[in-house]
Amino acid sequence: MPMKTFNYSFRIVCEDGDAPNPVHLCEEIQVYLNSNLSYYDDELGEHVNAEVTGYSVESDNFTPFIAQDEY
Repeated sequence: MPMKTFNYSFRIVCEDGDAPNPVHLCEEIQVYLNSNLSYYDDELGEHVNAEVTGYSVESDNFTPFIAQDEY
């Protein structure tokens, strides 16, 4: 079975300087994958869990726009 990589992106809003620990988020996602998602590896001849292979953290510099009632 060919492998495919999926990239997910989440927007988390919190107090400045109070961002979630990205390693902890990866650990929690891995726990989910371990309990819910595995695939059969032909080379190993067994089922293996999908795995988190890395992370990237960026601060969102997007300026929100709130429309006025009328223009």
